[in-house]
Amino acid sequence: MRNAWIISEGSPGHISQSVGLAAALKEKIPLTVQTFECRPRLNGVMRSVVRAWMGSQGKPLSRTRLENWLHVQPMPAPDAKPDLIISSGGKSVFAGRSLAAQTGAPYVFLGERKPYRSEWFHTVFTPSTLERGVNDFLIEMIPTQITRARVEQAAGEWPERPNERVWAMIVGGKSASHSFAPSDWDALAAGMNRLAKAHGIRWLLTTSRRTGAESEKHLRAKLSSDLLAKGVWWSENPEKKVAAFLGAAEVVFVTQDSVTMVTEAVASARPVLVLRPASVNLPANSFLPGYFDNLERAGRIRRMSFKTFSQAGIDTSGFSLRERAVTDELAELLLARLHW
Repeated sequence: MRNAWIISEGSPGHISQSVGLAAALKEKIPLTVQTFECRPRLNGVMRSVVRAWMGSQGKPLSRTRLENWLHVQPMPAPDAKPDLIISSGGKSVFAGRSLAAQTGAPYVFLGERKPYRSEWFHTVFTPSTLERGVNDFLIEMIPTQITRARVEQAAGEWPERPNERVWAMIVGGKSASHSFAPSDWDALAAGMNRLAKAHGIRWLLTTSRRTGAESEKHLRAKLSSDLLAKGVWWSENPEKKVAAFLGAAEVVFVTQDSVTMVTEAVASARPVLVLRPASVNLPANSFLPGYFDNLERAGRIRRMSFKTFSQAGIDTSGFSLRERAVTDELAELLLARLHW
């Protein structure tokens, strides 16, 4: 029986990736999993200083600093020796790398590793085409626990599942790179109204924490309520219905501001159309353009602006659906690299 440690820095999206990979490994080999929390309290200057001190090979921080600087809880026993350490999210790296160096365990990181060196890790499963280090392995999608089987099970267990043709609309909101103006919400509502009538469907719509009450109010005012089979307005009554909506929908639309939402939509094995607002300002070193380009070239998604969505016809044919869970692929690759 092998033992894996997951280092969590508190982000639900990041811990979901680590848990998803660990679960896929457990399906293939006997494996126990322990989770350790870390909450670093280092400002930007101190992070740079610590990173420089750890150097090109990532020499470990002491147990005292793991406790006092990174707040690792619970602290592993001094003689504990895991077979594998997994983490996702940049705030987990100091702890993950230090524990790997102290125990000799291979360290696997999921996601964009910058600004840390590839040599700090045994394997980096990265979605960024910009990362080409010695231990970097480009992946089509970030890991997710969403699968076709899971969403179809969620839809089957949903007591209020509509007995009609439905499409899903998964809505995010303002982020560092995406801004939403009232005209964007107008275009979204207009497109939803038009497409529902043109294709004879109704909508399963959910907003999210980032959407905000004002944006929801604007969208709701312009959207024909009779075209909604089910609406989740997060600021008013948050319900976790994404999995059930994905499983019930013939086609999924999702806003581009959340890479996690886009990834989950693709993982559901549905045709996915990704919508962007008028104002998108991605930094030059962002991995998102390459990530979305790869998904579109593979036939997983199609992208369009809110304005185009409100005016153009929608062709839902010709997609190459992702039937296999990405975590299953990563588990097989990792087992081969570990020689397990």
